[in-house]
Parts: sequence; structure tokens; C-alpha cells
Amino acid sequence: MGGFNQLENLPVTVSYFNGVQADLEAQGEKQVFVTIAPPFDTSEDRATALKPQILAILAKTGAAKVNLIAHSQGGLDARVLASPGGLGMGDVIASITTIATPHRGTPAADLALGLVSGVPDATVSLVTDAFLQLLEDGVYSAEQSPKLYAQANEMTTVYMASTFNPKYVDAPGVVYASYAGRTDLESGTGICDGGEYPNAPSSLDIPQAALGATADYIQADGFDNDGLVPVESAKWGTFMQCVPADHLKEVGMLFQNGADPVSGFDHLSFFRLVVARLRAEGF
Repeated sequence: MGGFNQLENLPVTVSYFNGVQADLEAQGEKQVFVTIAPPFDTSEDRATALKPQILAILAKTGAAKVNLIAHSQGGLDARVLASPGGLGMGDVIASITTIATPHRGTPAADLALGLVSGVPDATVSLVTDAFLQLLEDGVYSAEQSPKLYAQANEMTTVYMASTFNPKYVDAPGVVYASYAGRTDLESGTGICDGGEYPNAPSSLDIPQAALGATADYIQADGFDNDGLVPVESAKWGTFMQCVPADHLKEVGMLFQNGADPVSGFDHLSFFRLVVARLRAEGF
């Protein structure tokens, strides 16, 4: 949601996957590509925009299949791409690895769209503003996001349960794996313990200011989360691991450089690990 490759009309250039492509290439991964989806649109329309980019990558490399590593809404786009109920590209996708994707929606979207009752007006206003204006304020201007509110509907728990997940079933032959983030000084004990790799409960993250209100609200609702996506919602396919990072730090935004001074999380090291695990499985 709000995704981009690079934004250059700011005082400094902002990269969504901050330094990840260059770092992976430096590690010997010479076929790393960043696709670009419409930043504020439905996953159906975003997947339609991504399809020709993936076909072009296959043509350029001569590869038979791609491995998709997706953050946030990008994971929903990837599922639409692969699913028989979507664009049916499962025959050219080897694996889909999602990072903090709201597979079951997020309470922040529920509140923002008025689907929750009994919440104080001040809380509704605070969380709604944070959810709908986070990326808009961070890297876009208001006039560039006319579809933002409509897009948010796809992030609600009701829509994901009643519409998206029943329609976009997993594609046969595609391997699905997922990672979740946790912040707001949450240890993840219990909810993060079922991953393929162990949780590190002593590594705690403090959310960036832009994610504080949403992290507090979702946690108060009873869900460990990364400031936008509950851990349980991020799980899809084989659950790999929780990482101590908020939703932006997971990809190195904004302007993350090196290990986080509190949690020790380093997004470049994390993506190296994600790729190394794929390679170890033969992908």
C-alpha cells in the first residue's frame, strides 16, 4: 500500500526496499528485480499492472519461474497473480514469500472505515488519521492518493474473510511462506513461537512515531502487531518467523541505516536471510 521503487522529488531519494536490491546483488544475487504497482489501488488492479513486468523479467533472464518476495499489500497482489481465481500465473511462480501482509485484514482499517463501534471519538480520529495518512504524509502528497480510502476497504478483516480469501485460493505447485513483524515492545511470546525459526522475545522494538497510534490500538485489541498488521494476520502458508520491527523498518523505511539501536534488527541482513532460506530449499 503506497508502494514505489524510488521517489526522487523529495529532499533526498527514498527507496521503498531501502538498499535491498543493491545489497543482494553485492551478495551474488545478480537477478534481483523490483516491480512497481499503482500505489493506491486494489490488489486486482495492482496485480494486472505487475503481470507484464514479471513476464518481461522471465523473457529477459530466460528463467522458467520467479520467486516473489512481497511486503505488506504486495503479498496480496502476489496471491492474486498466482491464484486460479486471479490471474492464474502459478505456472511461472515458484514461491511467494510475504512479509507483514494483512492476509486476514487489520483492525486499523476496520476502525478507519467505521466498522467498529463503541470506540471513543478521539481514538477513532487518531487511528484513522494515522492509518490513512501515514504514507501520504511520508512520501506522497494528498492529491496523489484519490483511491486511498477505497483501497483501505481491502484491508478490513471482513473483506478479507468474506471475499478475498475465498476467491484467491493458493495456486497448486506454488510454495507459500510468511514473516510477521512485532513492535510496541511486544515480545511475541506465544503468538510468534510456532514459526520455522525461533522467536527472539528479548529483542524488542519501539515503533516509529507514525506507527505509534495504530500499534497501540491494535495491541489494545489484543493483537501483537507491527504497527499495522497483526502477527496472526501476517501468517500464510508456512510461517517462518517474527522479526522485531515495525511495518516500515521491515523494509528499511524511513531512512533506516544499519541495525536498530533498540531491537538490533537490520533489514538488509533480514532480506539476505530470506533469500538464503529460499536458496537452501532449492529455489
